[in-house]
Amino acid sequence: MCGIAGYFGSERFEVERMKRSLSHRGPDGNGSWSAGTGSGMGVHLVHTRLSILDLSNAAAQPMKDAESGAVIAFNGEIFNFRALRAGLGGQESFSSTGDTEVLLRGLVARGPSFFAELDGMYAVLLYDPQGRRLIIARDPMGIKPLYYARTRAGGWLFASEVRAILQSGLWAGGMNADGVMDYLRFGSLQEPDTLFTGINEFPAGQCGIISVDAPERIRMESFWPIERLMHKAPPANVSEWHREVWHDTIKEHLESDVQTGVFLSAGMDSTAIVEAIPVEDRERVTAFTLAGELTSTDEGALAAATAKNLGVRHQIVRLSEQEVLAWVRDGFEAMDQPSGDGVNIYLVSRASKAANLTVALAGTGADELHGAYGHAESLPKLARMMTIAGPLAGLMKWGAERAYEVVRGGVAAERLQLMLDEAPSLWRMAFEKRRFYTQSQIKTLWPEAAGLVQRWRVPSDWPGEFARLDPFNEVSLAEMKGYMRNMLLRDADWATMANQQELRVPFLGKKYVECVLRISPTDRHPGGGVKKPLIASGISAANQEIIRRPKTGFNLSCGQMLLGPFRDQMHAAAATLNNRLGFALDAETALNQLAASRSPRDAFRLWSLMSLGLYVGRHAETTGALSISHAR
Repeated sequence: MCGIAGYFGSERFEVERMKRSLSHRGPDGNGSWSAGTGSGMGVHLVHTRLSILDLSNAAAQPMKDAESGAVIAFNGEIFNFRALRAGLGGQESFSSTGDTEVLLRGLVARGPSFFAELDGMYAVLLYDPQGRRLIIARDPMGIKPLYYARTRAGGWLFASEVRAILQSGLWAGGMNADGVMDYLRFGSLQEPDTLFTGINEFPAGQCGIISVDAPERIRMESFWPIERLMHKAPPANVSEWHREVWHDTIKEHLESDVQTGVFLSAGMDSTAIVEAIPVEDRERVTAFTLAGELTSTDEGALAAATAKNLGVRHQIVRLSEQEVLAWVRDGFEAMDQPSGDGVNIYLVSRASKAANLTVALAGTGADELHGAYGHAESLPKLARMMTIAGPLAGLMKWGAERAYEVVRGGVAAERLQLMLDEAPSLWRMAFEKRRFYTQSQIKTLWPEAAGLVQRWRVPSDWPGEFARLDPFNEVSLAEMKGYMRNMLLRDADWATMANQQELRVPFLGKKYVECVLRISPTDRHPGGGVKKPLIASGISAANQEIIRRPKTGFNLSCGQMLLGPFRDQMHAAAATLNNRLGFALDAETALNQLAASRSPRDAFRLWSLMSLGLYVGRHAETTGALSISHAR
């Protein structure tokens, strides 16, 4: 796990500046490599290292292949690297024992087609001098981030974090109005946009190629079209097949040369991870649980019981109120992009790294992959009902909206209207289900951008990807491409890397995802019974209570902090949003309304607005006046 950056162009590239901007991601070493291309263009690769596999200098990056001259800078882990290495000639022909050299050698031997063989989380930059090309790739699930931008002189700049591009000295731009609007609409930035014009997130599951002879564009190739997997039949014994793949996945995700653990909650997903750890490996794994003041739940006792039942060493850390407040402030400072949710995992990561866990496994992605949310069932039923109604659908929609308005109020009715307007497209309905602020609320919050309210740029390949899916898979894939990737995974990366920790998410291992997506929806979510039955089937008798418990997790009490110790920060954030972006946010009125309602959802939305304002204020110097550009 590392930080990477790269530049392809004719400008002066400040290597040391880029190293500094990514130093928090790689405390164990750094390196750089530069070369000319013979066409007036230069190639530069930068790497900062968090040592996980092969801690020696033999695995340092950027790494060069002696025979071909190809050079790689790579962030992430390839979990099936041992099997891949055997296919490339065995260990005796390698000078290191980790995965980087396997990736380099495989790409030299097989080119971009090698990405289809990888099971891992990664962002890759590789310069191939023989092919006169720069190869860029990102893992299929989008676990590892990679951002890119055109520079002032038309070069290409790549980095693991947006802040590195902002600090490169080669980018010139302002705030992206569409990014701000997406943040208000969904509570997070939506790929490929960021909060800044011209800085985009590289698409997951794709390989890009920039040719030295045609450097003006990136040629994109998809190497893992996820939707095609949903049409392949599974083996006959689904349950046994799933169990074998899951246990193999956990075994590969435990591969590490540093202290490894599991973020253990009182829920089923993290319990399933520990259950799948081979008995002989449990003594070297630590289960970790965080509790503390200003949180909504305390899972310590239940997690301890689970760990005891499975014979795994367990550690609980309880934070004082002063520690929580100080760490939350640090979490906001560490953000690479604004988020209302990421501070939670920042606290868990910081506490566990202080307990010497450099690698941690977590249950992220299980709910989205297995369709555990209630709307995986309710949205298909609602869309089907609207379709059957035919000519009466409009009347039904009107009646439902009026009923909502009477019972739950005007904002709830508007939310329902926005969702029903997207029918029969289930993936669009699923995105609306995740909506943060409605159109009328956004117009009140940000009157200067009223003309943008209707706009949401859907990635061009999405309609085709969703076209042939059954209803359950359509909602599941929408959650994976939306909420999971744009909030959960993005937050997990910056929050753990800020603490020099690697987070692994085995539920999103390629082999495991391929297994689950081939299993029919009726086996994955039969309805009316146990949620996530495939996962539940792996829970031992001693931990069966976990299956029946409602979902919990480590969550900060946002409302309590907004109305108390973070009240001043909310006022400061509102002032920044009003003065720099043209918002019309009355912080005191919003806080008083929250004090009256005590709504956790309203608190989280207001907390997210505070995050946005604090982020904009922190980056004021980097981006000048932060003028809003309404052009993409």
